[in-house]
Amino acid sequence: MKKKYMSLNFVLLLAGIYFISQFLRSALGMTALNISEDFNLDYEQIGRLGGVFFLSFALMQIPLGIILDKYNPIKVIVVMLFIIYLGTLILSFAKSFELLFFARILQGIGCSVCLMGPLVYLAKNSEKKKFSKYSGIIMGVGGLGALFAFSPFHELTLLYGWQKSFFLFSFLVLAAILIFIAFKFDNKQNKKKNKNRDIGIFIYIFTNKNFLRILPMSIFGYASFAFLLTLWGNKFLSIKLNINDKQIALILMSMALFWTFGSIFFGLVNNKIIKNKTLVIFSASALIFILLLLSFIKIDNFYFIFSIFSIYGFLGAFTLVILDHYRCLFDKDILGKVLTSANLFNFGGVFFVQWITGLVIEFSSNKERLSVETGFVISFALISFFLLLSVYFYSKSDEGK
Repeated sequence: MKKKYMSLNFVLLLAGIYFISQFLRSALGMTALNISEDFNLDYEQIGRLGGVFFLSFALMQIPLGIILDKYNPIKVIVVMLFIIYLGTLILSFAKSFELLFFARILQGIGCSVCLMGPLVYLAKNSEKKKFSKYSGIIMGVGGLGALFAFSPFHELTLLYGWQKSFFLFSFLVLAAILIFIAFKFDNKQNKKKNKNRDIGIFIYIFTNKNFLRILPMSIFGYASFAFLLTLWGNKFLSIKLNINDKQIALILMSMALFWTFGSIFFGLVNNKIIKNKTLVIFSASALIFILLLLSFIKIDNFYFIFSIFSIYGFLGAFTLVILDHYRCLFDKDILGKVLTSANLFNFGGVFFVQWITGLVIEFSSNKERLSVETGFVISFALISFFLLLSVYFYSKSDEGK
C-alpha cells in the first residue's frame, strides 16, 4: 500500500464505511415500533429481527479474519459494501417478516467488515503509536452514523416512511462503492497462507489465557451499550417517561453523539494518560451502576434521563480500548484473525443480549402477566450481572506491551 493512502483524508474515508455500519445497526432503534406495527410483530420477533444483524455480523468474523490477512482489506470492503447495498434494497421493498429477516442478515454480513477492515488495514500499515489515534477517529467519526439514525432519520421517516427512507440511504452505500472503486491499490500486499497454518493460528488464539480472560468483556461490553441504543432504548423510554417520539429520538441521538466523543477520548488517552485495563474496568463498572439505576429508581425528569443516557453513551465507547488491548498482546501478522475472532463474540454478544431481553420481556408481560417495565428491570439486572462477571475475568488479564 502506498504511503499516501495513510493520510488523514483516507482515514476519514475509512470512517465513512464505519458510518454506514453504525447507521444500519442503530436505525432499527427508531423504526422498530413502526416495523412491528406494519408486520404485527411480538417482542420476541422484534428482538430476533434486531439480533440477527449482529448474529450474521458475528458469524462472518472468522472467515473474515482469514480473508483480511490474505487479501487487500480495501478490496474486501468493496465486495462487502455491495452486499450491504443489496440488503438495504431488499429491506426497502420487503413485504413480509421473512424478507425483512433476510435483508438484515445481508446487512449484517456486509457490515462485518466496516470496522475490522479499516482496523486491520491500520494495524498493518500505520505506526503502532498511531493505532489508537486513528482507530479513535474512525470509531468517533463513523459513530456519527448512529447519531444520524435517530433524529435526522426519524424526520426522514416522517416525510417518506421507513422503507422509502432506507431506499434513499442505499444511494449513500452505492456512492461509497464507487469512491473505493476509483482508488487504485497495490495487489501485492498480502500473500496467501496455508490453510493448516490458519487452523493452527486459531487454535493458538482460542487457547491463549489472555484472550480467554478478555473474551467475556468482548461478549458483554459492547452488547451492554448496543442493546439499549440499537433496539430497546425507544421502547424503554416510552414506558419510563411520558414523552413523544421526537424527545426520545433526541435522547438516543445524544447517546450516539457522546459515544462518538467517547471514542475519540478513549483513543487519545488509552495507554498515554490512563492504562487500558483501568479505563475498561472503570467504564464497565459505571455502566453497571447506571443500568441498575435505570432499573430500580423511579425517574420522571427528562433532563436527568437525557444526561444519564449521554453519560452511558460516552462510557460505552470503552470497547475501543479492548480492541487495542488485543493488539498489545498479539503479533501484527495474526492481528486480523485475533481482532475478528474477538469481534465474533463482540457482536455475537449483542445478538444474545437483544434476543434474550426480547424473550424475557415477552415472557414477563405475556406469560407471567407482569408489566413490560418489570421485564426491562429483569433484563437490565441480568445484563449487569454478566457485565460484573466480565469485569472480574478482565481484571485477571495481562496489560500487554
